[in-house]
Amino acid sequence: MKKPKIQTNFRENTGKILIDLGKLVFGSMFLGGVLRGEVPQFIMVTGGFFITVLFCSIGLWWTSNEKKKDKN
Repeated sequence: MKKPKIQTNFRENTGKILIDLGKLVFGSMFLGGVLRGEVPQFIMVTGGFFITVLFCSIGLWWTSNEKKKDKN
């Protein structure tokens, strides 16, 4: 018996990618900037935090909108 195919669209997949990019930015700019110390820590921490929040927020918003539409 075949499994039912779950359809995803471009916006939902892009939201998932933005969430993953937010994680990568957190790891590289936030944590990497603190450990390396090349750029002032305050700039790296603040920039990494805001980019992470931005990417994750947009990604979560796009993926949650699709879930609501599917239920209706």
